[in-house]
Amino acid sequence: METTTNKTVENQAILIPINDYLEGRPVKDIERLRRAFHPDAFIRAVVEGKLVQWTVPQYLDAVATAALQECQPEILSYSWDGDTASAHVQLTFATFRFIDRFNLVKLDGKWLLMDKISYRQPL
Repeated sequence: METTTNKTVENQAILIPINDYLEGRPVKDIERLRRAFHPDAFIRAVVEGKLVQWTVPQYLDAVATAALQECQPEILSYSWDGDTASAHVQLTFATFRFIDRFNLVKLDGKWLLMDKISYRQPL
């Protein structure tokens, strides 16, 4: 039986990789981003009508070479059941925002981002 304390602890644990992403991505903190993702995760987006996907190393390379831009990170929602969770977040930049949906897994007591699907919305 889940107690209120257990739910609070689990909610805090789920937020660790989500916040590692939201706080690491704007400042290009590659190690913090690497820590957030499962090594076998995929990052996907629709670009010019086509599905593109990156492995974690490919994504981190792209982030490392991206222009540093100020942005506002925000958790829109998240939920979990057992050892799986999902999250809906956004990073709002001056002229666009990334709206991201994550699936997370809990392995060996640690939550990790297992995959990310992203949409770039012009402002």
